Amino acid sequence: MSSDLFASIVGSISDGIYVIQDNRTIFLNDRFGEIFGYPSIDHLIGQDMFATVYPDQQSVDLFRSVNDKVLASAPQLTSWGQPSTKLDGTNFWLQAEARRIEVNGKPAILGTFQDHTDCKLIGQAMHASQATLHLVLDAMEDRVYVVTDDYRIVYANRKMHEGICCDIASEPCYKVCRGLSEICADCSQDTVFSSGKPTYKEFFNEKTQLWYSVIELAIRMPGIDRPTKLAVARDITVRKEAEKKIRALSHRLLNAHEDERKRLSRELHDDLGQRLNAVKIGVDTLAEDLADFPTDIFNHVSNLSQVLQSSIESVRNICAGLRPVSLEMSGLLEAIKNDCANLSVVNGLKIDLKSSGMKKVHLDSEAEINLYRVFQESLHNIVKHAGASKVTISLIASHPIIRMRIEDNGKGFDTLERMAKNDNKLGLVGIAERVGLMCGTFEMVSRPGMGTRIVVEIPCLN
Repeated sequence: MSSDLFASIVGSISDGIYVIQDNRTIFLNDRFGEIFGYPSIDHLIGQDMFATVYPDQQSVDLFRSVNDKVLASAPQLTSWGQPSTKLDGTNFWLQAEARRIEVNGKPAILGTFQDHTDCKLIGQAMHASQATLHLVLDAMEDRVYVVTDDYRIVYANRKMHEGICCDIASEPCYKVCRGLSEICADCSQDTVFSSGKPTYKEFFNEKTQLWYSVIELAIRMPGIDRPTKLAVARDITVRKEAEKKIRALSHRLLNAHEDERKRLSRELHDDLGQRLNAVKIGVDTLAEDLADFPTDIFNHVSNLSQVLQSSIESVRNICAGLRPVSLEMSGLLEAIKNDCANLSVVNGLKIDLKSSGMKKVHLDSEAEINLYRVFQESLHNIVKHAGASKVTISLIASHPIIRMRIEDNGKGFDTLERMAKNDNKLGLVGIAERVGLMCGTFEMVSRPGMGTRIVVEIPCLN
């Protein structure tokens, strides 16, 4: 396995991982540092796990004793839980697993950590007195309820009782919560019971017209002999409305930006372009009148005519960049064809463009310009960053979507590393935002040395 692949796999794991040999750390992943509050784990490699790395000296003896037993036992998995403390003094519940392994022929310990504070607190609350439990949960502004595997609600706090759709004691959860006559399409009950881990989701309640964020966890409910899950639902309608307003503002800003480009393009073409044309005509006429004058004067006027012609062409190129004439006159496909032809000549790229079904598709001007800008930004990135020699583009309309796929054979990059660095230099955020405004989807796949593939899908109208 390559080191890059190993780093990608380990970096995507949500557990903290440690490997110790002779009590010293020989491997830690970034998640280990996040759990305990270390900003970086680089300086921890090679340090004594129990004296230096593990930050809670009050619980380190328990941690050390379990690891010693694991080291002395057969290579089998050992699991345990214990209280612990982070670097900043925050208490949390640590769920750990460890097994004995060999590294370079010597025994070592491979262990994993998870922060199970929420699960531990829930477990403690479930074993508290019924009166105390009711007081705690009823004081919450979140909706807290417990549901069995046959969709019956066996506990609901005060907030949950507000705004229910029917009798909570006799009706199934999907009818109580959403007023539905059948199981919710996004029901995650099977996942909750099978995974044993908390699951998260967001949903819109058509009955109450409210958005909720929900965390669900399989639990054992005292007195209930069926599988049950605990659900905590938070009203996030205000947040969703704010996000909607932000998207609408972004939409207006993009539209205003395109309108300004269009205005500048027309003003440059109709005003400055016409003025330059008029001056060039005058200079060319003057050159004809000066044909019998000394050669140096005639050459000087001819040079002026060439400079004016170059300026006119520059204005045309600027106008085309601001608002391609081919896009307005001939549509999206022709604009893309023209750009591909120009890029092939100017940059030496071999571009293979394929299209299907586009002549039968109706796109409004807003969707057309946004899809064109996605194409334009993608090709700009390829020319500037990819070092590619070949680009394959397909633009296919197949109801109910239009799919644009752009693939290059360039150097590619590590997408996980790019996300970790929050590197937005390639304009990918702008692409994603434009696609989002068209209610579409955006996917990017790239690997070092393997090129990059971008796939955009948007809804279309026939």
